[in-house]
Amino acid sequence: MKEGITMGRYIVTIIWSVIYMMVIGFIAAPLTQSAFEPKEALIIGIVFGILFAAIIPTITAHSHKDKSEYSKLK
Repeated sequence: MKEGITMGRYIVTIIWSVIYMMVIGFIAAPLTQSAFEPKEALIIGIVFGILFAAIIPTITAHSHKDKSEYSKLK
């Protein structure tokens, strides 16, 4: 069961990263006076999606074990 949840997290994060990078690339291309390249936006979205899917759970796991006064503010 845990493997399915982890794999789902990666898939959903990658899909949303690709969508966001397509939108950002489409908007930024005319602003920088360059052509919109969907392949580049796709590759960058996948890379950032994998990084975010791996880094964000690590950061949140450490924040739950924190014993500072700020962790008690819920």
